[in-house]
Amino acid sequence: MRNRWQKGLATAAAAMMLWGCGDNRLQAEPLAVVQEHDLCGVINAQGNFLVPLGYDRIIPWDNGALLVKKGDKCGVLNREGKVIVPVEYLTILIPNHGKTYLVENNEAHWGAYNSEGQLLLTAVYDEITAAAENNDSFAVRQGTEWRLVRRDGSPLGNEVFDYIGEFNEEMLAPVKKKDKWGYVNDNGKIVIDLQFDGAKEFSGGLAAVKQQGSWGFIDKLGIMKIQPQFSEVFSGFSESLAAVQSPQGKGYIDKHGILLLPRDSRYLGPFKNGVAEIHEVKKKLNIWSSLAYGASIALGSIGLPPKNALKSNEKRGFINRQGKEIVSTSFDEVMPFADDMSVVRKDKKWGAISRDGKNDISPRYLAMRSFGEGVAAVYTGSSWQIIDKLGRTVKELPAEVTDAGVMSEGLLPVCIGEKWGYMNKEGTVVIAPNFGHAGSFTDKN
Repeated sequence: MRNRWQKGLATAAAAMMLWGCGDNRLQAEPLAVVQEHDLCGVINAQGNFLVPLGYDRIIPWDNGALLVKKGDKCGVLNREGKVIVPVEYLTILIPNHGKTYLVENNEAHWGAYNSEGQLLLTAVYDEITAAAENNDSFAVRQGTEWRLVRRDGSPLGNEVFDYIGEFNEEMLAPVKKKDKWGYVNDNGKIVIDLQFDGAKEFSGGLAAVKQQGSWGFIDKLGIMKIQPQFSEVFSGFSESLAAVQSPQGKGYIDKHGILLLPRDSRYLGPFKNGVAEIHEVKKKLNIWSSLAYGASIALGSIGLPPKNALKSNEKRGFINRQGKEIVSTSFDEVMPFADDMSVVRKDKKWGAISRDGKNDISPRYLAMRSFGEGVAAVYTGSSWQIIDKLGRTVKELPAEVTDAGVMSEGLLPVCIGEKWGYMNKEGTVVIAPNFGHAGSFTDKN
């Protein structure tokens, strides 16, 4: 279950200090997560605490909530520190619509709260996979039986299944019973008969289903729009393209099943904002092993090449919807696009490439942060600088700056000595360096 949802605090703590968040019910105000003496809090752009230091971890979420951890317990707060979900659970998961919190207690039982903090389902279930957007129905498991229940826990219909998956944007979930798959709606009604050998969640208006060993795609009425012909579906439709293994080869198909972008890559990611991440394995000769093997041949030895003579290196890059590599698959690491730029690493140096492929900052920095508001912080080996999207130096940061973050809301997190604070675009410290760590500001709801 946990890999089917956006993850909550217990499994995403590593991201906790990079983001701030607004609140759906109040006018958005830039916020940032800060840390001091191993405790986290939330400040506003004036440096005033809205949530005092008191938590081991804080992760602002897109729905305006703050997921928090204290010891081994998790909970949810609003931006002012008011408790929405009590800080007493082992795990908290959030469905994509962001209007429900699924919680796991000490007994490994699951329950649910709504975004206002009302307890909907008492934590008595072995698993919960689906929550309707209006919180009127949930897919739950007790023992080996899955069923849909209302928010008061009463059964929604008489059907019992072997498995129920996640609701999609059409509020349809894949269900399994006696080795056959179909789809159920959030009212508990089977709307696509259990007739398939496999079924995946809907995405982009279509769902992958398996018949006689091959995958095809159906629409929400159960009509087969793309006939079964694929041996594997790597990712469902996103921006009208899906990654599959087709009879013509591996790559991306359109909604007619035509292989538009052949791509025999190790990994084919979903398209987002016109680009998709891909991974390819490059063979790199280990020169020292090869020389040693060559010497052994010259001396009359007979044998196979040493196992490490060829090293497999997985390289990363991005393609656009035309299949062009806008970021070549030559990098050891590529970061998601931020401010239309992807920060990339080759060997031990960092650079960046724009989404349209026109701006190329070759890897030459020892450290580099993501772009924000048109600039990025970089470390040259002797100092931290702010550069623009063409790689030009906009500002040299003072020598006492030992680290920096991402520019947001006109404020740049900087480490001066061993403490973090914030500078404005002119390089003036506007929030004193009083924190053990400081994240970027954002007013995102």
